[in-house]
Amino acid sequence: MEKQFIVHAGTHKTASTYIQERLWVNRKILYGHGLRLLKPRRTKTGQFTELARFLKEQDYPAIEDELGRPSSDDQHVVVSAEQFTQPLLNSACVDGLQELLEGFGYRLKIVIFLRDQPDYINSLYVQEVRRFYHSRDLPSFTKRCRMRRAHWFDYDKMFSYLLDHESIQVNFLPYGSGFGDPFLNLINCFELNLPEGVGWVAGNSGKSNDQPGVKGVWLALKVCKRMQEIGVNLKLLQNQSKYIRKYSIPRGWSDVRFFGMRPKKVRKIRKFYKDGNDRFARRVWGKDSWSDVYPDLRPQVFNVLDESVITDDEMKEMEYNAEQVFLDIKINNPLAFPPFSEGVSD
Repeated sequence: MEKQFIVHAGTHKTASTYIQERLWVNRKILYGHGLRLLKPRRTKTGQFTELARFLKEQDYPAIEDELGRPSSDDQHVVVSAEQFTQPLLNSACVDGLQELLEGFGYRLKIVIFLRDQPDYINSLYVQEVRRFYHSRDLPSFTKRCRMRRAHWFDYDKMFSYLLDHESIQVNFLPYGSGFGDPFLNLINCFELNLPEGVGWVAGNSGKSNDQPGVKGVWLALKVCKRMQEIGVNLKLLQNQSKYIRKYSIPRGWSDVRFFGMRPKKVRKIRKFYKDGNDRFARRVWGKDSWSDVYPDLRPQVFNVLDESVITDDEMKEMEYNAEQVFLDIKINNPLAFPPFSEGVSD
């Protein structure tokens, strides 16, 4: 069988880090069944962010150096990074990569996971809030997505070039809690003829569920608003992800997931993308509509931190946590804080 060069390209917020970790810890098993994982520079997670950057820049000599010379065996190859998504939307990048891989004797195959848009927007919101990118509420963030980021969520338009490309195999896999383990779903589309009962090494399930929960979102918004009030340059903050995780992970806050859209808003978003989604479902999966692929589209329960129902002690603890997060950020990012600002010494 022709050798495949498989690119797992996300999309964003579809458990890519979890998938990369499981690919890496199972690399010996995969190799034994005909699939070689290129050695990534970031071996702790198995990410290929540098290779994705080279592709975006169309630096094909650098990609060739990363790939090395063709091996004498007939191994398929897999690389994984959500950063591949953007360059794979560029026709020149796709055609250039395909031509390069053909010279190595590989057929390009692309695997992309997709979320239902309301779930995707909510997840992006949590991600940006957790990293202190802004302190918008979810309704204004959703409006901004529709006005300025509509191309992020219109899959029919976004992937039109890949859909029209007859010589490249593209697998679009639905992502969500009802679709099972994304790592196994990825493996199943590799066409490796694996035997029954492969003893896959388990991964860290927490990597596929890094939402900080309703308390983590509240905490991040509280701290971000305070920093904005005193003029902190949020763009200069470094290692933003660690500050909320320091409190959310040991306390198990992710068990109470944040979902900030009421049913009416969810229906409005789905209606906005319905025509494109249905066209995509017919073209990609041979289904009549998007809801045939995502059958369980009942609105998630609206769930944000309601300060009126938590105890005084809980509120005191949350306020204390907010103060500690603020101090941690200030200590580790002095250049982001203006002189003479609140809580900052001369």
